[in-house]
Amino acid sequence: MAEHFFKFRGRFDFSPHPYEVGNPIFHNRKLEDNFFALKLYGLPEGEFKAFYDFHLNHYLARNPDGCEGFFRKVNRSIQRRITFYSGKNPFKPEYEIHSANLDKLEAFQQFLITIDEWNVNTSTEKMLSQRDEEIALLKADLADLKAQLNEMLQYEASEKIVINSGNLASFMDLMRQFQKLMLPNGKRLVTTQGYSPWYKMVAKNFVHGDKPIPLATAQNYFSSEDSSKYIFISDKDRAFDIVPVKSVNQH
Repeated sequence: MAEHFFKFRGRFDFSPHPYEVGNPIFHNRKLEDNFFALKLYGLPEGEFKAFYDFHLNHYLARNPDGCEGFFRKVNRSIQRRITFYSGKNPFKPEYEIHSANLDKLEAFQQFLITIDEWNVNTSTEKMLSQRDEEIALLKADLADLKAQLNEMLQYEASEKIVINSGNLASFMDLMRQFQKLMLPNGKRLVTTQGYSPWYKMVAKNFVHGDKPIPLATAQNYFSSEDSSKYIFISDKDRAFDIVPVKSVNQH
């Protein structure tokens, strides 16, 4: 039994879907390619995708894995007609119609190229060229990433600084004091736009005893005091006070 790809209008159906093919009387499904092309000639380019999808969905209802097969069917049919009209005598009276049909077929072929995920219309030479271009881009990206990694590794320490076990809160209190230190001219000693440089620095470069400091834990020490996760440091855990040598605004 021959396989059919396109949705025909019902026999004696005089109000069909605008994308259905065939006529209400004659239903020779062996000529479905002809009916598909006839419908295509009357469509504006803006409806190409909707027209294609309409018949594709009809085909997929019976052939769920048939996307590629359907594409190849339509693509082959369009190419045959382009070849047919391209060989027509331009001095024949019907050439104007042939030329219009050829223009529509070539426009539809350009649409097919945009959805050709199987490279049906791509020559082996072009595919190899595209592959070489992609490889060149990937090599360039890899070289760039290696350069970035090498630059980052320059700042990586061979070991982490150990905070005496049980004294994480005391250390964090010092970090908070650093954030608030003022210079004699009234400006802050250190400034950041947010908290992340502080807690990421601590989590990355310090350990508490022999255990890493979780990023979330470090973040909770440096988050806003209004946050429900903010860790308050009690007076008993405050071991040091950083005192300026000169008072602010003192010269």
